[in-house]
Amino acid sequence: MCCRTSCSICAVSSWFVVIRSTSHAWISPATPGLNGYVARGNAVEVYELPGGAPLRTITHGAAVTAIAFAGGGRDLVSGSADGSVIVARDGRADLALPRSAGGIDAVAILQDGRILAADARQRLRVYAPDGITALADLAVPTRLGLLRPSQDGRRLVTISSYLGDTAPPALWDLERYRLQTTLADHVGRVFTARFVRDEHEILTTGVNGTVMSWDSASGQQRAAYRGGSRYLADAVLTPDGAMVVAGGGDGLLRFWEARSTKLLWTLPAHKVGLVGIHFDGIDVVTRGFGGDVSRWTIPEPRGIVELSAAEAK
Repeated sequence: MCCRTSCSICAVSSWFVVIRSTSHAWISPATPGLNGYVARGNAVEVYELPGGAPLRTITHGAAVTAIAFAGGGRDLVSGSADGSVIVARDGRADLALPRSAGGIDAVAILQDGRILAADARQRLRVYAPDGITALADLAVPTRLGLLRPSQDGRRLVTISSYLGDTAPPALWDLERYRLQTTLADHVGRVFTARFVRDEHEILTTGVNGTVMSWDSASGQQRAAYRGGSRYLADAVLTPDGAMVVAGGGDGLLRFWEARSTKLLWTLPAHKVGLVGIHFDGIDVVTRGFGGDVSRWTIPEPRGIVELSAAEAK
């Protein structure tokens, strides 16, 4: 489904909504009854899905620079260039967090309601669900562009922003509020991180065209899945854990056997760069750099692995 106005709001099954405007783009969960969001200038506009009817507007004092959604998809946190952070909660009053000294670069909401905000002065702050009590104020080595918490809220991976110096991803302990280790074996900038295998493993991708696998408890490298010379923007694990799937600058989907790291298969998915991947059931849903969304039905992953092994003999 797609309705075209000044921005486009497109739902794909139960995975996401792609929201595009002339200034910012975000992805929101799109399970039945959830909402979509557009950031335009200093405001976040909330829309009903499906249908696209406007519901409300969240206004900041300066341009909106970061937004993230709670696990349920209805609550969201947004930050702006003036250091303000607002948590919009479905059916409850909004929360305005204490203003940061620097503009907000990245935000997140944990499953237990804790709120994370990283600012331009290289501080990472953690607040209790009340939005008032500061639980931690941590110095970070560079400006952050992505906060990727584990679902259980015990760990966090931070990714550096293009606005600051390049730094390796950092793994944080959110129980003791301390840096655990850095994931330092990537070459060049890293774009994303994802917890997989019941959060025991982390996948990262970056400019060097390689997917790296890390132990989420120790931060030790477990495996490297090597692609081409172009960047990889995102990587996921198939639901059965048999394959790693990634895509990036050349528009190809790549499939590796998870255990052996052998590249099994490539699939032309988008004419331009690929920036997002997700499994919806057994199907792969991908998003291109221009906002185009595709769904792919692939053979059963273990069948691909077994066929590849048979052909190699």
